[in-house]
Amino acid sequence: MKPRCASCKKPIPRSEPDLILRRMDPDDPMRTALRLVYHVRCQGAALKRAAATPALWHMTCRHVEAEAN
Repeated sequence: MKPRCASCKKPIPRSEPDLILRRMDPDDPMRTALRLVYHVRCQGAALKRAAATPALWHMTCRHVEAEAN
């Protein structure tokens, strides 16, 4: 099952890089409270979401080439 972009709601194929935005649980920083996936082209929406809520966010970019990860 392909993940869908949290911004544009279109599927993200494995052949395309993506951004994973995780909000960390304030009580336990090692645990993820929320996980959202975005297209790289939708990174503005991801940054806007992270800036709008005062929490600890962690953004990861998954590249297609294995050497880049």
